[in-house]
Amino acid sequence: MYDLKQILGSPFKEREWFMKMILGSIISIVPVFNFLSLGYFIRCIQYGWRGMQGLPDWDNWADLFKEGCMVFLILLAYLVLPILLAFMAIAIPVVGIAFASLIVFIMGVLIPMAIANYAIYKNLKDAFIFVNIFNQVGRVFGFYIIAYAAATLGVIIGTALLVSMPFIGFLGGIFIFYCGVVFFNFLGFLCREAN
Repeated sequence: MYDLKQILGSPFKEREWFMKMILGSIISIVPVFNFLSLGYFIRCIQYGWRGMQGLPDWDNWADLFKEGCMVFLILLAYLVLPILLAFMAIAIPVVGIAFASLIVFIMGVLIPMAIANYAIYKNLKDAFIFVNIFNQVGRVFGFYIIAYAAATLGVIIGTALLVSMPFIGFLGGIFIFYCGVVFFNFLGFLCREAN
């Protein structure tokens, strides 16, 4: 069983947590530079995989950017076909919309585990071995789906803050980055359990 308080407090275990969070929050909201934060989330997965909590260091930025590009490629590969299918399916009233929603939802659920497989095995093809990904998600489904739903809700709230409140919008960036760090670190723990 996982301790929710420990999971949510994991970013604050580092002595330099404040600076790492602020830096990550700024990077996350700046286009192109936000690839660095995607690479950082890979490190968060690896931390969780090794049973570690806290925030990884912001170092070796070239590596972070490269890893962020790989995450972006995985996202693109997983979403392009479903989105095209969804656009075609919504032309069919009711059934098409339901089918399109189901496709996008399934791919959305699989993406974090696909990213985790890449983070752990360091091979892009591991992000596309669907049988393994389905099995891993299935083994930890209860915790995984709750964490996924909570992180998604957190990103939606953070994005709403970011775009709707110009003066305190920066809080949205902090909240988005915090949700990413917590989710991806916990995902590393779940992957270890699933394997």
